[in-house]
This record gives sequence, structure tokens and C-alpha cells, in this order.
Amino acid sequence: MTFRLSLRKKLVYTFLGGSLLTVLLFSLVIKGIMNDYFRRLGEVRLQFVSEQGQRETRTNVVIFKNEFQNIFSGITSTISALSQSGVIGDRLPQTEEERHRMAELLRGVQRDAKLSMITIVDIQGRTLLRANNPDAFGDDMLIREYYDPQKPVSSIRRLILNALTAHTIQSFETFPPQILAKENLDKQATVLLKSSASIPVPANTYEDRGLLMTVAMPLRTSSGKIVGAILAGRLLNKDLSIVQDVQKLLGDAASIFLDDVRIATTVTLSRGENKGQNATGTLIDAETDRVLSRGEYLQRTVRINGERRMGFFEPLRNYENQVIGAIWVGRPLSFIDSIDSSQQAIEAEAGGRTNIYIIISAIISLFVAIAIASFFSKRVTARIDQLRKGAEVIEKGQLDNRLRIDSGDEIELLSKQFNSMASKLEESYQTLEKKVEERTRELKESQETMVQQEKMVGVGQLAAGIAHELNTPLGTIIGYAQMLREDLSQQPGTSANLADVDEIIEQGGRCRDLVKNLLNFSRRPTIAKSNADINDIIRKVLSLVQHDFEMKNVRVHMDLDSRLPRTKVNENEIAQVVLNLANNAADSMPEGGDLYVSTSNNEEFERIRIDVHDTGCGIKESDRNRVFEPFFTTKEVGKGTGLGLSISYKIVENHMGSIEFDTVTGKGTTFRVYLPVKAEVPVG
Repeated sequence: MTFRLSLRKKLVYTFLGGSLLTVLLFSLVIKGIMNDYFRRLGEVRLQFVSEQGQRETRTNVVIFKNEFQNIFSGITSTISALSQSGVIGDRLPQTEEERHRMAELLRGVQRDAKLSMITIVDIQGRTLLRANNPDAFGDDMLIREYYDPQKPVSSIRRLILNALTAHTIQSFETFPPQILAKENLDKQATVLLKSSASIPVPANTYEDRGLLMTVAMPLRTSSGKIVGAILAGRLLNKDLSIVQDVQKLLGDAASIFLDDVRIATTVTLSRGENKGQNATGTLIDAETDRVLSRGEYLQRTVRINGERRMGFFEPLRNYENQVIGAIWVGRPLSFIDSIDSSQQAIEAEAGGRTNIYIIISAIISLFVAIAIASFFSKRVTARIDQLRKGAEVIEKGQLDNRLRIDSGDEIELLSKQFNSMASKLEESYQTLEKKVEERTRELKESQETMVQQEKMVGVGQLAAGIAHELNTPLGTIIGYAQMLREDLSQQPGTSANLADVDEIIEQGGRCRDLVKNLLNFSRRPTIAKSNADINDIIRKVLSLVQHDFEMKNVRVHMDLDSRLPRTKVNENEIAQVVLNLANNAADSMPEGGDLYVSTSNNEEFERIRIDVHDTGCGIKESDRNRVFEPFFTTKEVGKGTGLGLSISYKIVENHMGSIEFDTVTGKGTTFRVYLPVKAEVPVG
């Protein structure tokens, strides 16, 4: 037994369900509002503490930058004494011994000033002396524009060139491995990249460029003449002394980055395969790298060694103001975490109270919903029952029955639609017989069309039989007539007889042509196909009739599509179709007129279209259904056989194409021939 609910019960249950759902949603909204209130209260407290921490960390970033500035000042002071005193400028090294002696002097300066390199260049920018490698001199590596097409070093070039014009310049610079190798700094600069817990890197991957704090200033003689420039620098790759000094001073972790590679840091990895190792060689995430590459200041909270830290990134720029790296300072957020934990406890307690209020509200709402649902469902089902009874009356055939429900709601609209449906059913019933008559008439027309097609087949078979029977006697008559003419032409006084014989030969020839056309019409010949140019066929045909048409005052206009593809057709048969259509068009304009022949390509359906349009008298409406019938013609007796269009129709059909026409009496006719592109013509 199938258990079914009445409509009234369904409405009650639906209303109850909707009410409960509404109460639940409303309760959830209230709960969300309360939770949001406590969350916002906590956020205000957290924001206050966080902003205080941010201000302190920003201050630490400034202190970090000042540490760099102090180092720059020390480098500048050190090489300024060498540059301005003339100690080097007055006695530039000329021999190997002088180079090594001066290099020893400069290396002592490097050690005292904690420098990584001191290099001297001449006034053309060529290297005179490298303190780390006195035997490598005479090159122009520092003023080259490119070492790698993907990594321009023009910033170093401009640094040197401006120093040669009496400028002292301090900047961070990225040195390519070629220069580092000349300075014997390539091993110290090379950083092995390491995988972190969040960013893995392939094994045995290295960063071979170096980030240096550089100072360049002119090299002068004791008289003040500039004879070159001094370039001094401190390599930051794997130099932990700076970041360790910052950590001791501020109590915060610190890092230095070359692009996205951490080249010096106080951070130790706490997870992954490199756990316990210094984090030098790890990468920053792609999003941070994108922000820094735009030169923007960035604040992000990160977790280091299991401890949350508020981190601030500050971009580092070279002499041309390009971002080449960054510095980072991160301070612990343990005090914020404790505030966050207490806030979560408050939110949990508030959420428990909210759940109790929601349950009480749901129970009260349930009883109220039951009463309301019972009242409204009774009113709705009464009107629906009225609709049911009206449908039963219509089912019994009383199509004129109409409902009258004035409820002012959707039930009233439904009753109006019901009445409209009944009216349409009544109208449909009344018009059904008319449609039956129309379908009967269409069926009769289809039957007549089939009869006409069968007649065409019969005419074709009859024509073939007659043609075979007439062909032999006609050949005999024409042959004897030609022999008789030869005999009479040799006898005097037979000119009148010769004229009669010529008439016999001429009329016999017409009969023979008629028989030939009959045979062509009845046969389905084997078509010799070739790739042909339809435009070329049309031009040849029209050139043959051009003179004849001019005599008849018929003007020919051609509009042939040059993009027309070649297609497989029987050229002679297509030429016959074009000739038949052109001759018929010319015959329809006895007083002269215009003949338009055009071609086009329908790429969508892969068909070629040939249009033949005349400005003649058009085709009478009574003749339009017989245009393609064999032997049907509107020409005078002796002027046509009535087979031209029939043969053309069959040729096009054998090429898997179609032919159709439009005509307006007194204005002209257009025949359209459609031929498929590269269609296989049936053989039979």
C-alpha cells in the first residue's frame, strides 16, 4: 500500500519546514552577529597591541638601515684618505713589483676596514690594480654593459663613469660571477640554495652573484688631477656579522636578500631536511618577491622555529634605483598570541549562551507555525478542489464550462489560465476539421507530383523506344536524299528538284537531331570527369554566342568569382547546360535586353552556384510547373524541341547538383544551378 499525503498536509508540513528553516537561519544570523561583536572587540585589542609592535619593528628596520649607513660611512672615510691624498694617484703602479707592493698595502686597508675588495681603474675605466688579485689587470670588466644578455650590469658601469667625473657614490650593487672571479670572491659569494618547509629547491642549485656595499670615488694626484677611480666594497653573501650585530642590538631576527635568495640571516631552519642549519640559501615566497620587485614596503607575519613573528621587508636598490634585494627584521608575536587565546575563550563562552537562546526560540516558533499553517492550508485546498471539479467537467466534453474564482491570488490566476485553456481547446476542436481538409489537399498534391514524376519516367522510356525505331529509317532517308541530290546536281534544268531535295535533307537533319536529343534524354550516360574551371567553361560558351547575341541586341554581363575552386565535372555537359540557359534567356528577349551570368562559392555547403538572369518577359504562372517537362516549349513551331531544359535538368542531377528558378512576369527570370565541389558523379 502506497502512503500518500493530502495536499493540505503537504502545505502544513512545507510551511512548518519553511518556518523552522527561517528560525534557524535567523538564529544563525544572531549568533554570527554576537560572535562578530566579540571578535571585533578582540580585534580592536589585538590591533592596538599589533600597531604598537609594528611601530617598534619599523623603527628597528630604520636602525638596520642606519647600520648599513654607518658601514658606508666607514668605507667612504677609508678610501677617501687614499683617493684625496695623492699617495696612490702620484705613483700609479707601472711594474709587477709596484703592483704587488701596492696590493699588499691595500689589503692591509681592507682588513682594517673589513672590506672585501679595493680596485683601482684608470681614466678610461680599465683596471689598473686589484688588491685581491694584482696579476689580473688591464681589463674593462667594470665598465661593460652586459655579461649576460639576461642580466645587465650597466649600474656598475655608470657607478665607475660617474666616479671618474668627480662624484663619490655609495650604493648596493649586484656583481656578476665574472667580476667576482677576478676579485677572488667567487667562492665566498656562492650560496648553496636550500629547501625550506614551504619552498623546495632542486639539489645542487647555487646563487653565484654577489651583493656588495660599494663606494666609488675619483682618484686624484696631489695636485688634484683625476687620474682614475677607486672602487671599494663589502660582500654581504654569507656575511653573518651584520645581521648578528642587528640581532644583538634589537633582539629581533634579521636577514639580507639578493633578489629572492636569503644570503645572510640569523634564522635557523626548524623543519625539513635542513633542520638545524642556518637559513642562508632559502627563498622567499613568490608573492613577497612580486611585491618587493615593485619597490614596495611589505609587512607579513611569518612562523620561524615554531614562533610567530611580525616581519617587515625593506627593498634594497642599486645606483640606478633598481630593486636588487631586501632587508628583513622579524620580532616575536608571543604577547599577541596570548591575547588571541583569551579572546577565543571569551568567544566560546558567548557562543554557548547563544545556542541556548536559539533552541528556546525554535520551540516557540514551531507551535506558532503549526497554527498559521493549518489556517492557510484549509483556504488554499478549498479553491484547488474547485479547480479539480472544473477539470472533470472539461474531461466529459463540456468545453464551454468556465470557472469563477475571485481570490485575488495565484489561484485566481490559475483559474483564468484554466478558462483560457478551455477556450483554446474549444477553438482547436472547431478548427480540427479544417486542418484535416488541408492535410488531405496536401496529400493529393503530393500524389499528383508522384504521378507527374512517373509520367516523366514513362516519357523517357517512350522517347528511347521511338528514337531507336526512327533512327535507322531516318538515316536511310537522309542517305538516299543526299545521293539523289548528287545525281540531280549533274543534270541540267533540275534546280527546282534540287530545292525540294535540300528541303528533305534539312528536315531529315532536324528529325535526326530530335532523335539524338531523345536518346540523350533517356540515357544515364557514363560521365567522363575532370578537374575543370567553371568560370573558364562559361567564358568559352559565351564567346561562341557573343556575335549572335549582339545581332539580337542582347548585352552580356559576366560577374565570375575568381576564388571559385576547381571541381570534377564533364566539361561538355556543363557547357551544354550554360548554352541552353543562355539561349533560352536570349529567346525571352526578342526586342533585346541584358543577360547576366555570375558565379559564386558557398563554402559552408561546399557548392558552386551559377546564376543566369535575363530581363525578358518572364514565365507565365500556368507554365511554371512544366518548365522541365520533355517536349514542353512556349516557342513557335519549328523554333524549339522542348528538350533543352529537360536535358539540362538531367545533366545537373547526374552531377549530384540541383537547378531552380525564380521568375516575375514582365520583368525577367533567374535560373540557378548548384554543383557540389569535388562530388563523385554516379556512373550508370
